[in-house]
Amino acid sequence: MISFQQAQRLIEKNTPGPKRQTIRVADSLGYVIAEDVKTPFPLPQYDHSAMDGYVLRSRDINSASKKNPIFLKIAGALKAGDPPKFLPPKKAYRIMTGALIPRGGNAVLLKEEATVEGKDLVITKRVAPGAHIRLRGEELKKGAQVVFNGTVIHPAVAAILASLGKGKVQVFARPRVSVIATGSELIQAGTKLTRGKIYDSNSVMISSALRLLGVEPFLVKTVQDRPGILRKIVRKALRSSDLVILIGGISVGDYDYVKDILRGLGVRQIFWKVNQKPGKPIYFGKRRNVIVFGLPGNPASVFTCFYEYVYLAIRSMSGFVNPGLRTEKQKLSKAVASDRQKLVFLKAKVQPSQNGRAVTPLPHQGSHMISSLCDTNALVLIPPNGRGVKKGEKVVTHVLPFLAGG
Repeated sequence: MISFQQAQRLIEKNTPGPKRQTIRVADSLGYVIAEDVKTPFPLPQYDHSAMDGYVLRSRDINSASKKNPIFLKIAGALKAGDPPKFLPPKKAYRIMTGALIPRGGNAVLLKEEATVEGKDLVITKRVAPGAHIRLRGEELKKGAQVVFNGTVIHPAVAAILASLGKGKVQVFARPRVSVIATGSELIQAGTKLTRGKIYDSNSVMISSALRLLGVEPFLVKTVQDRPGILRKIVRKALRSSDLVILIGGISVGDYDYVKDILRGLGVRQIFWKVNQKPGKPIYFGKRRNVIVFGLPGNPASVFTCFYEYVYLAIRSMSGFVNPGLRTEKQKLSKAVASDRQKLVFLKAKVQPSQNGRAVTPLPHQGSHMISSLCDTNALVLIPPNGRGVKKGEKVVTHVLPFLAGG
């Protein structure tokens, strides 16, 4: 049996590196970019108006005042998208926000500051050169690096890529993941519940967790404790997946066939059992470049092991620089007991307190209990000292990805 830290290191060591693929920028949200992106042209590309108003030559109106107004003929109107034009001396164009500055023009008089008499613009004060003009390249020069390899693509990153004319982008591919829940007691939700049966919630939970990561499960199966059928499905998953998650059948019961089946299919065991609670009998193995997790079947164990171990592997394979859960030190809102020998993961809720944020362990901590998972947005790590942790002490807290405002 190994420690939590040893297990995470072994996962990091044995998880294959990310693959690359090229996808549409419009489909890239949440992916990690796998290239450095430089601007092929300056931003903005051209001088253009920052406001609605009138574009003019500032030197034409240097002597303008209320006592000595200067009249400029309005030669037309310019809107965003119009081709470049030339502004003759002693004239002005009506100009809209985003429109190109005509050659010869170098200042914009705001619409609300303008006086128009017929077809003449009446100027009673000078306008400084460059007023209300966004200059070519003022944001980025040509060749400037704007997006770095390893950046997570969020809406603004997608927008900058599109603004540079990129229709496609190279990203780190998300792994193909299969989910197999085992147990003759399991039936699908939506069917009639009979005596001795329970609904399969684990495969639904893990499939949902994968989708939250942007990973659409390649295969999701619920299989009875029948070695022949299970072996056939696991073989298919190993051939078609980058990562296989098996739920249940991994402990030492008479019907726990998973380890033997994996061994028979050529999966090399890297570890089995971690000194923790819940989720002690977690399994991790590898066959060529396919990694395999076996999660104990109790819901809290499945949840904990997924976020502490599988999450790490999936995000690493997806190219994330920091693939694990975010770690914080939070004050406990109440005292908790500890185990003398095992690291304990407590389902917990991080929430505002008088002095910032605090973490509250939730009721129903049993590994078979699922209701408290609905309120769980963090996992608290209680070290094996037998002394417990007092109220107000700071504890290591792993923040789950769906913590509101986290």
